[in-house]
Formats: sequence, C-alpha cells, structure tokens
Amino acid sequence: MVQVYIVFFKLLICFVLGYVLNRTHVLDMRGEKILGEILLKAVLPFMIISSSQTKFSFDELRAMAAMFAFAAAYYAVAIAVARVCYRQTNTSDDEQRVMTTCTVFANTGFVGFPLMHALYGDRGLLLAAVFNLVYNAFFYTYGAHIISKKPRFQLSELFSSTVSAASIAAIVLFIIPWRMPGFINSAISMVGDMSVPMAMMIMGSQLAAVDIRRLFFDWKPYIVSFIRLMLIPAVALLAVWGLEHTFTMQGDTAKVMVLMCALPCGSMNVLYAEKYDTAPDLSTRIVTMSTVLMMLTLLFWTWIVRTVL
Repeated sequence: MVQVYIVFFKLLICFVLGYVLNRTHVLDMRGEKILGEILLKAVLPFMIISSSQTKFSFDELRAMAAMFAFAAAYYAVAIAVARVCYRQTNTSDDEQRVMTTCTVFANTGFVGFPLMHALYGDRGLLLAAVFNLVYNAFFYTYGAHIISKKPRFQLSELFSSTVSAASIAAIVLFIIPWRMPGFINSAISMVGDMSVPMAMMIMGSQLAAVDIRRLFFDWKPYIVSFIRLMLIPAVALLAVWGLEHTFTMQGDTAKVMVLMCALPCGSMNVLYAEKYDTAPDLSTRIVTMSTVLMMLTLLFWTWIVRTVL
C-alpha cells in the first residue's frame, strides 16, 4: 500500500504544479489547449503503443477479452439506467442529457491511462486501452447522440480519434509474434512517460481557473459526482467480486475493471456540451467538482480493491 501512496503523492505534486503555473500566469487556457492536444495526439498514443511490447500470453488475451465484455456491459447498463433515472428529476431536458453523459462517461484517457500505468504498469495500461476502445464506441455514438439531440449517431468521429487508433494498434501488436527492437521501444516509452505529469499539470491548471465557490450552490454536481465517484465503483466492485468467484481472472484484471469505473467525469462531456450548447455551464461544474474530489475517492478505491480483490 505504501507504493500506492507514493504514486498518488507524485500525481498530487504534478497537479499542484499545474495549479501554481496557472496562478503565476505561466500556463494559461491557450497553453492548456496546446498541451492537451499534444497529450491526446502524441504522448498518450505513444504510451499505449509501448504497452503492447510485453510478452504475449493467452492469459493476457483472455484478460483483454474479459475487460472488453465487462466494459460493454457497463456502458449498456449505465446508459439505460442513468437516462431513465434522470428523467424523473425536476430538471430541464438539456440538464438531464448532460447529467446522463457525465455520469456514464468518465475520464478514461486523461486520467485512466496514466493512473493504470502508474499502478499496474504496461499490463494495466493495455487493459485500460481495451476499456477505452469500448468507451469510444459508446461515447461517439450514443453519448454524442444524447448531447447533440441529433437523430443519427456520429460514426465518423469514432474513427477519427488518435487514441482509438493507437489502442487498436496496441492490441494487434500485442497479438502478433513480432516485437520492436529495444531502442525503438525505449524511444516510444520515453515519449509516453510524459503522459502522467502532463495530464496532471493540465488538470491542476484547469482547476486554478475555476471559481470553486460556484460549485457549492447547485445540488446537481453533488449528485452526479457521488454517483460517478462512489456509487458506480461500488456496484462495479460487487459485480467484479461475484465474477471473480465464478470465473478465474488473471493478475490485476479485476482491480483495473473497478478503478476504470471510479474515474472522474470526462472532459469530452464539456467539449460536446459547449459544441451543441447543451447546458455547458452545468457540464463544466460537474466535471470540475468530480475532478476536485477524485484525489480522495481514487485513493479510497485503490485501497479497497487491493484489500478486497
């Protein structure tokens, strides 16, 4: 457990650094956007590709298949339940749509990839990449459909994501017998290693630009953050615990399953809410609150999965 505390301490240092850089006017919104583009289009794909260079085994392949099935079941159930439940609340249609997507779609890339890599190495990252593939399939189809209120899915955007392409490539590279020469893989890993500090600094900088006081005068971010950070991972833990006693799971597969369900609300919810003018202010407040609380809740769930699973 000491190693987990060390990992979260490193994340906190990078997070605080980003906050300070924003407050001292070294890093502004334009800088955040540039760093975010570099992270999503270069650094994260390199990190994902690097994770594929582990030794092939059928046990790992079965773990990836289990992760794919678990993620598909999670999104199918979560979308249906969230959509029905939020329709019963005394909120506008736009707010219900944003609350649904923020509840279901977490920050699997920005936070999930660096965290799984830091906690469980290349194996954890490869499993996270599989989970993220399912995320992309659901978000760019049904998720985008909910926020945009358009009658058709956005299939074109599903295949335009660099992270999706890297995830597919990593799975293929893992399955085939060929492995990259050591000097090439080390160069790719060197670029990918920037993902953790870069992601945390961006999030710290984004937090510094938000008026935290505005978060405390609306009940909706509280509800969504509680469901996203506590209720969903609790249900996932029970489901995974039951599956683990029914089927054999390899290594840390069960832990990664639960932690991928314990991540804060994804920033893509804000981008799409702003793009289609679907309660963008509410989306921003929800994502901000869940990001503020994630350090405590993620540490809690990391301890829980290590104790229970």
